[in-house]
Amino acid sequence: MFGINEIISKVINKKALTEEEKFKILRSKKIDKKIVEYLISRLSKLHIEVLGNYEGSIFELMPTGQLEGWCWQTTESAIVFFNDDDYIERGNLKFDERTPKYYHSYICFNFNGIEYVLDPCLNFLCQKEDYSKIFEIEVKGKVTAKAVREELIKQVTTPKEEKDTSEAQKSFETFWKRFLGDSYESYLEKKREEVIVTSLEDVNAPLYRNGAGYKTELQDGKIKKLTVHYYYTDC
Repeated sequence: MFGINEIISKVINKKALTEEEKFKILRSKKIDKKIVEYLISRLSKLHIEVLGNYEGSIFELMPTGQLEGWCWQTTESAIVFFNDDDYIERGNLKFDERTPKYYHSYICFNFNGIEYVLDPCLNFLCQKEDYSKIFEIEVKGKVTAKAVREELIKQVTTPKEEKDTSEAQKSFETFWKRFLGDSYESYLEKKREEVIVTSLEDVNAPLYRNGAGYKTELQDGKIKKLTVHYYYTDC
């Protein structure tokens, strides 16, 4: 296994890095403690439940790999606590020749004039310039925190009887009816306090491939607290 100096030497000599080496070089870069404190403060009111398996804050689940595979839901749930102009990027990451296109989403935010990436599902916090260069990002879509926040608030405040019956929502309901069978009605009763969001198959949509359940505390039209419950969907 290469040490960090050997990996840097490969970068300088423009030699291809393995997935493990790319991960190691990004995680070797020091991050100011103030940035971590800033993020913890921003995301203190977000609670995540993954299926019926485990739950916690984003920073409890992130380092243990518990959020891997839930990038759409996690980035969309977290971004609503960021500044309006911070954003989600969605696209392909190149890990190595075996995984040249890892379809993924991550949060980009500004701190004291420098752009950073928070990638809770792969457990990265680093400067965006480094993240983009190491993974040779192919950006497919982008959506601002403001757009995601407004869409989420719209969906959770729309009375259930007025909610649309989009194809995405029908797909979600069909999946759970098939999966739960006779238990479907009791499932609906148990989750009556949650609003299952409707997402679109549009990489630039505020909510994309989501389908999670949300319990939201609003104050003066702003999200004060958010509990999100991840479910498997057909997406």
